[in-house]
Amino acid sequence: WGSPSKLASRRPSAWLRRMASSTSRVSIAGGGEFAVRRVYCVGRNYWAHAVEMEERGKALGIAGDPREAPFFFQKSSFDAVVDCAADIATTVPYPSLTSQLEFEVEVVVGLVGSGSDVPVDEAAGLAGYVGVGCDLTRRDLQTEAKAKRRPWDAAKSFDFSAPCGQLVPLTPEDLVLANPEGCVLELAKNGHVHQRTTLDLMIFSVAECIAELSKEVALKPGDLIFTGTPAGVNDLKPGDDVLCSLYTSGPAEEKRAFLLPSCHFSIGNPRPPTD
Repeated sequence: WGSPSKLASRRPSAWLRRMASSTSRVSIAGGGEFAVRRVYCVGRNYWAHAVEMEERGKALGIAGDPREAPFFFQKSSFDAVVDCAADIATTVPYPSLTSQLEFEVEVVVGLVGSGSDVPVDEAAGLAGYVGVGCDLTRRDLQTEAKAKRRPWDAAKSFDFSAPCGQLVPLTPEDLVLANPEGCVLELAKNGHVHQRTTLDLMIFSVAECIAELSKEVALKPGDLIFTGTPAGVNDLKPGDDVLCSLYTSGPAEEKRAFLLPSCHFSIGNPRPPTD
């Protein structure tokens, strides 16, 4: 490494450029890319899913409370996000160290503004994009970590664990913010619907999620927030096809109006070990 004087003279600009070029990016519908700075996820933000996880915990002797306010955890901003652009057939390799990979469909918001301790009535102004994503979880690792009262980073933050559909610009008039009861979030595996909810069943709204997170960290442009999943989480195996959608509620499928590009991917075989 050389002497301290030589070390101090080394310029980090080339390294920083390489880091900037290697960060995850999500396609924007109509053109462009959203450069991801950090990835945050909201835990237990739908009552039914909170109860679902609580019942699993009771069966395993793990205490919990479905009434708790949502909490936040992170995924890697470099290797977790998978850009599921509409015109690309996306395959996510089955991860290592698990035999219980599960899906969690979520609304995703991309921030374009900055702030700390942001009031709820101003929080939505930080969000510039919205999309549909999937929080993939190594549930067996999470269950083991909970039982041992250990952090469960390995259960959530692993390679290719955050597939995300194309983002679209978000405005205050969008139904996601203005009419959440009219927005249906859905995940189908191999054509069978496993998760379906309307966004008004969130415990914390999109704006409240942003405001709560801003109490913990200073939010910046490029932050990507997965806003929680409804009940119905289930397992995935190689060969499974996953389709995550957000559409307007209506009396029949033929009357659906899709609000966002879908997040569509399949589960592939595990990656072979490398030398």
